[in-house]
Amino acid sequence: MENSYRRIIREVGEFGRFQKTAAICLAVLALPHAMHCLSMAFLGALPEHHCRLPAINTSTSALDDFPLLSSPYRQDSLNGSIPLEMDSGGEWRYSRCLQYNFTDGLRVDTDNRTLQVQHCTDGWVYDRSHYGTSIVTQFDLVCDRAWLREFAQSVHMLGFSFGAITSGALSDRYGRRPTLLWCIFLLFTFSVASAFSPNYIVFVILKFVLGAVNVSIYYTAFVLGMELLDHSKHTMFGMCMYLFLVLGYVGLGAFAYVIRNWRKLQLAISAPFLLCLTYWWLLPESPRWLIVTGRMKQAKRVIKRAAKMNQADLPDKLYHEMDCSLIQENGNDKNGRRDHNLLDLVRTPNIRKNTLVVGFTWFVMIAVYFGLSLGSPDLPGDPYMNFIICSSVEIVAVVVAWSTMNRWGRKPPVIAAFIVAGVSCAATSAVPKDLWRVSTGLAMVGKLCVSVTYAVFPVYSAEVFPTVVRNMGIGTVSMIGRAGGILAPFVALLGKYWAPLPLLTFGVLSFLNGVAILALPETLGVPLPNTLEDAENLKSLGEKNLQNTEKILSEELQKTEKIEIYDKITVL
Repeated sequence: MENSYRRIIREVGEFGRFQKTAAICLAVLALPHAMHCLSMAFLGALPEHHCRLPAINTSTSALDDFPLLSSPYRQDSLNGSIPLEMDSGGEWRYSRCLQYNFTDGLRVDTDNRTLQVQHCTDGWVYDRSHYGTSIVTQFDLVCDRAWLREFAQSVHMLGFSFGAITSGALSDRYGRRPTLLWCIFLLFTFSVASAFSPNYIVFVILKFVLGAVNVSIYYTAFVLGMELLDHSKHTMFGMCMYLFLVLGYVGLGAFAYVIRNWRKLQLAISAPFLLCLTYWWLLPESPRWLIVTGRMKQAKRVIKRAAKMNQADLPDKLYHEMDCSLIQENGNDKNGRRDHNLLDLVRTPNIRKNTLVVGFTWFVMIAVYFGLSLGSPDLPGDPYMNFIICSSVEIVAVVVAWSTMNRWGRKPPVIAAFIVAGVSCAATSAVPKDLWRVSTGLAMVGKLCVSVTYAVFPVYSAEVFPTVVRNMGIGTVSMIGRAGGILAPFVALLGKYWAPLPLLTFGVLSFLNGVAILALPETLGVPLPNTLEDAENLKSLGEKNLQNTEKILSEELQKTEKIEIYDKITVL
């Protein structure tokens, strides 16, 4: 089937206007996806705060808009009213959750400076110097309710896991295009609704739905792009998707810097998806998926549209070839078509091995990526600029991934990146505490290397799974990966027992994962597998493709030598 399909693609045009338009539209979706993906960094921003003092117990107090310690009156009010406590860095600061209790007429002990303390009774005052409003200030998610902020982030990640697996099954059964279009519509609707959440419970429920729909958009668009383009363009498309992802992170920081109100920020990052509703007329269905599922009439319409946009004349005999040969191998068994399910990902030995290794890789990749991000200490300075700068650094990962994937294949860059990340993270455990700059540098090297795998591995994963279960496979391993993202904060808690333990854990996982990837087949230059049988024999197909490539190069070399000899004889 693949040879016949590629022949049709060559006749239509491998990278004409049809493919370019679809690729650009799909890659752009990564930009608003990224904004929603990390939106909780600002929607759930945690500003400095302390108990609201009875003397300024008014909801419209002007002091709420000032930095906590910049006002002399605020300084005088806090002295003797808010107790001091030592933070994790060994510095004294005003307590965030406690205040002195003067209701019983207690007086200060001038020798010990102790008073009876109690939890905040009149609410909290928040520092507005960096952040305007967030769900933390809106719903008072501090002190005893601080875990609700982390819970909202975890629920958002759970939504990612749920959406990854359900959208994969829906996309493989009903098509890439309808799944993608419905998810775009649902995300815009629920995103706008979340900006008007009346309480915390409604907000959390909507964040779960948004997480599920958002991840569905990204991976469905990614799979559709991989199937619309020739395999020679897969690296380019994957890197473009990742580049727009980074631009989305930068855009989120810029939006948050300008818009300090969390409700308005939520509306701002929802607006791009309103423009994406035009994809109803722009995006085609995957002809590869249509063919392997036996929808030949629809496949012909898409191919005719592609030929028209690319200004190509498609011979009628190719349509006859589609009916006679392509339908014979449609991604099912030889006795007839059947619906595919999750069991097909573990039914045969090689596919089962590939699924387990790819799933483990996604788990480690996302756990280490988010773990390093969350576990790194906050940089001094403006939080918005720090966010933008740290996001921009990942452009280096795009350059490294792009320059290595087509030259050395998919496996070598991923293996090298994981091993270097593992060694650099594990090495931090041997660095003395006073050389903290060395530890920070090693951690940043680890994050850069993991970012390289984050750019390469989605492309690699899509090339390992066959067309009939590709979206389901990507959804499954993505769900496993999101479990790593959920567990990453808990790994960071290991630092309470031994400071280097979280980075050491991430380093060991990265190193082991680099070794595990040796079991995967190389997919550089190998046509996308369509059937389960193709995926089962992917390694042999790659070796056969390599032999054919070497044979073609040898023949071309012989022709060149013959021409050179002929030219020399002619000269003589």
